[in-house]
Amino acid sequence: MDAMTGTHLVPPAYALPEPGTRPEYSPEVRGWLERYEREFGPRGTSRMTVDQVPLSWTCGPVRVIDVRDLVGSTDPSSRPASPAITADRIVADEAEHGEIVPGQIVIFRTGHLDRHLRDGVDPSGVWDDPLKGKTEGWPAVDASAIAHLATRGVKCVATDAPDLGGVDPESAARTYWALGSREMVGVEFLHRVGEIESQAYFLFAALRIRDGHGAPGRAIVLQ
Repeated sequence: MDAMTGTHLVPPAYALPEPGTRPEYSPEVRGWLERYEREFGPRGTSRMTVDQVPLSWTCGPVRVIDVRDLVGSTDPSSRPASPAITADRIVADEAEHGEIVPGQIVIFRTGHLDRHLRDGVDPSGVWDDPLKGKTEGWPAVDASAIAHLATRGVKCVATDAPDLGGVDPESAARTYWALGSREMVGVEFLHRVGEIESQAYFLFAALRIRDGHGAPGRAIVLQ
């Protein structure tokens, strides 16, 4: 079974090489990495696979950030592309709803799976059409947003979209490099985020697959 099937955990080792190794990237990806490191510093390394992620990192008070207003904001000529959830977008939400605090589980509500993964709707809108550029990609968390959340003491970032990185490969690589190098984890493919109330508590437990670079799991919200 694909370890990223359904709701799943993304550990630091998903995107980072092990210490002491030098992955052979293509010239294109080497260019991505050079640009990333100029802006965010060294990519880093990690041995933290899913079986080593503390359960406490994926449990905590919920902070939902509604980014559905970003849907439809990209230029069709730029596709495949995802609207970017930037640090500035998070700062604007904090100005309205209060500052994010350490230990919170930050969940981005994109509405993507609510629209495309339900009875009577063509499922190609979930993955295939956005990746092929036929439709806009889901709102994606960019590296600047991850860096900002790290300064707030956040360990887990989640989304109700297929993944945090979006449909642009360079932007997605930057997102996961930023997440892993700051020892943060992602939870992707959540459902029914719109039903989460304020003051809710989030619990997520992934299958503890030894040396796994991803693992499916069950997300529960207490409210």
